[in-house]
Amino acid sequence: MEIQKLNWAGIKLTSNGKTILIDAAEDFSYYKPVLGDAVEELIQFSDHIQADYILFTHLHLDHFDKNVIQKCLKKEGKLIVYSGLEPVVRKLIDGVEMIILDLNETFTENEITFKPVFAMDGIGEIQSSWIVNDATTKIFHGGDTIWHNQFWKIGKENQDIDYAFLPVNGVVVNFEIIGLEYSPVPASLNLKEAFAAAHLLHAKKLVPIHYGLFEHEKCYIPQGFDEDDLKMISEEVVQEYMILKDGEVLIEI
Repeated sequence: MEIQKLNWAGIKLTSNGKTILIDAAEDFSYYKPVLGDAVEELIQFSDHIQADYILFTHLHLDHFDKNVIQKCLKKEGKLIVYSGLEPVVRKLIDGVEMIILDLNETFTENEITFKPVFAMDGIGEIQSSWIVNDATTKIFHGGDTIWHNQFWKIGKENQDIDYAFLPVNGVVVNFEIIGLEYSPVPASLNLKEAFAAAHLLHAKKLVPIHYGLFEHEKCYIPQGFDEDDLKMISEEVVQEYMILKDGEVLIEI
């Protein structure tokens, strides 16, 4: 399996000649009033990627980019959707084949298996995490989940996870502009929680996602960290990690 980090929480997987996109977003402009401007140049990928499968953890527009689906999904490609999101997705997207899966239900095609598992969204909306594996590699993608009590269970039931892609920015959001009361409690995993979650998932390595690209002084306030923090918490939790920069490719043989 080949893994490429895209913008923010997005990744591209290539396996058995098939291309898979998870949480692949290219246009963040709709959320500019609350996220601010991207502090780094965004990867523009939709003109040259054709995907056989597209997955998303939830429908926030920094994870669900309708334009990416329309441009990147092959005519014969499949949108793989957690059943809790199906009613809304069918209203937003038409003319594509959808594979609908309940939590812990699997779909296997081209020797690649897809499985949605429990997740918890920071502001109470529907979300799942995804486990995707082929003959050589198993990945976990956590979208922007918060801490929850199912990491133990998921880790026991899904052995041999190689890479856990987990959010790490521990962001405090103030979305009163869209009618949500302010809360000082982080709306995604912070760095230590992500290391702990990866440890409970028994992942060989944590790969941090969902950090560094956006910050808004009033609406979107992430927790910062540096390389020393990564090393310290890695040693404390006894969990290995690796950093994939946007655009960087990891090839598993």
